[in-house]
Amino acid sequence: MNGKSLPVIKVKVVVVGDAGVGKTSLAVRFTDNSFIQHYKQTVGASFCSRALDFKDKTVVFNIWDTAGQERFRSLVPMYLRDAGIALAVYDISSHKSFENVESWLLQLQQYGPRDLKCALIGNKIDLDDLREVPTQEGQLVAEGHGLYFEETSAKSGEGIDKVFNDIDPIEV
Repeated sequence: MNGKSLPVIKVKVVVVGDAGVGKTSLAVRFTDNSFIQHYKQTVGASFCSRALDFKDKTVVFNIWDTAGQERFRSLVPMYLRDAGIALAVYDISSHKSFENVESWLLQLQQYGPRDLKCALIGNKIDLDDLREVPTQEGQLVAEGHGLYFEETSAKSGEGIDKVFNDIDPIEV
């Protein structure tokens, strides 16, 4: 490179989904390339970020990982303000978390900006032997809502970078 720095774009990413689906692990895997072995519930929300060179710009992904417990759900609209990307995450080994995705998507639609880019993420594909949600079921819901869809493993890292590369942050 010629020493010139690339223009910087900041993109706010909000991660929603039930407690225990791996939202924090997904965010940490993307920003820190590590995996948290022991589960600790997020209280309110946590924040992390990562900068990537994307096309001819540097994109800073500012990730807000929201708590999945019902008592914190009323905070989600506040985090959605000015968001560019939202990830609705479910655990492929928990059909209940998948069923609850509809209510998370409704919140994104009601409280997110009009141009919010949303994605449906089936996490924990490393637990495929415990799978309760077939890939096709996730794809159908994503298609029905016009969403990007990907299955990931925060534990192994599979699919994580793909999510952030496939959802074009420059167009946000």
